[in-house]
Amino acid sequence: MKDNVFITGVGFCGMDYLCKVPHVPMDDKVQIIESLVQGGGPSVTAVVAAARLGAKTAFFGAVGDDERGAQIISGLASEGVDTRGVKIRRRAESPAGFCWIEQRSGKRSIAWTHGSARPLSPREVDRDVIRKSSVLHMDGHQGKAAIAAATFARMQGVAVSIDAGTVVPEMEALLGLSDIVIASEKFAARYTGEADVTAAVKKLFAGSRRFSAVTLGKAGSVGFDGKRLLKCPAFKVDVADTTGAGDVYHGAFIFDYARGSTWAECMRFAAAVAALTCTMFGGRTGIPDLKTAERFMRHQ
Repeated sequence: MKDNVFITGVGFCGMDYLCKVPHVPMDDKVQIIESLVQGGGPSVTAVVAAARLGAKTAFFGAVGDDERGAQIISGLASEGVDTRGVKIRRRAESPAGFCWIEQRSGKRSIAWTHGSARPLSPREVDRDVIRKSSVLHMDGHQGKAAIAAATFARMQGVAVSIDAGTVVPEMEALLGLSDIVIASEKFAARYTGEADVTAAVKKLFAGSRRFSAVTLGKAGSVGFDGKRLLKCPAFKVDVADTTGAGDVYHGAFIFDYARGSTWAECMRFAAAVAALTCTMFGGRTGIPDLKTAERFMRHQ
């Protein structure tokens, strides 16, 4: 296994405002059981997960010069993430997500905003950081900068991974530049036009792709390496909150890939780390360190 893992992310970074409720109300009121404010976003939470597991990490994104932006950057810095690539836009509102988590099931509903921070430009991505990376991980946001980063990463032999969860304008180009594509079940069905997961994961494997997968929540995940179909069940845990579980799956998967693990090993490791995340309230609160994750897997 390799020890010098360096994961770099580019995309959406915001603050999550979470509240746990008995049920998600519709045209009604409900008393909050528990609330939490912490950083969130697809690729950035994956990067935080990789950092917790022991990787060197960096992130490229954009925030406003508001209090929320300062919280986003300080939260990443506290995890050891290199935040020099997070640009602060003057007189701009930072991105945010507002999350409602149902107490009994741990399922969540999310409303989010880009804010008004101007997106990154390609020239704001430090190529030296990309060159030194083991994996570049994207989420479809910061489109033009992400395309430039992924194009350069491929020229340098750096693996490119994408969290395909939201259909955004540059997604088609970003998928074409990605070596590893892991999609949510809803995205896979919508993008491929295939209701059958097996057909969808095979259709996601295209061009020079190395691996494709579809995450299925409590049903686990399905992967395809061009020859073999791989299935990985989810680990059973007492679920407190599923917020961020998919993002953490991505971070753990690319961390294990960068260490030299097989696709099946990466899927199992990612499933374990994501499961542990679900045992605590908040998308980042329960992300384990490497020793905790490995101990959990040994006892399964």
